[in-house]
Amino acid sequence: MRRVKLPATFLLLLLLAVTAGCGTVTYDLSDVPFPVSARPADAGTAVESFEIEGKSVLWVHGLFGQSQPDVAALLREECGDCAGVANFRVEVGGSFHDWLLTHLTATLVRLKTVRIRGDKLVR
Repeated sequence: MRRVKLPATFLLLLLLAVTAGCGTVTYDLSDVPFPVSARPADAGTAVESFEIEGKSVLWVHGLFGQSQPDVAALLREECGDCAGVANFRVEVGGSFHDWLLTHLTATLVRLKTVRIRGDKLVR
């Protein structure tokens, strides 16, 4: 009887590890009052580069929810009344502190750093 339970438990844990390994952030920029583009700014356009950081948290491998930064709100706060944003990027990765806190909690709390980068088009 134990031989059946051990492989089943192992497969369940493997499935949880594989599905929790993804680092994705979902966001909606439809309510941002200025245009946002991944293309670089046109030559001769005045720009100011920016970088914003936030944290993404999975509680017990996402089974008890997750917490993600509101990308649209952070973008509105950072850029204010700019003419637009060019070279827009959202990256998810782990820092040493994320790794350390994730492992100190036995991966029950998974932390990732979310970096939002771009160039503000100056009016």
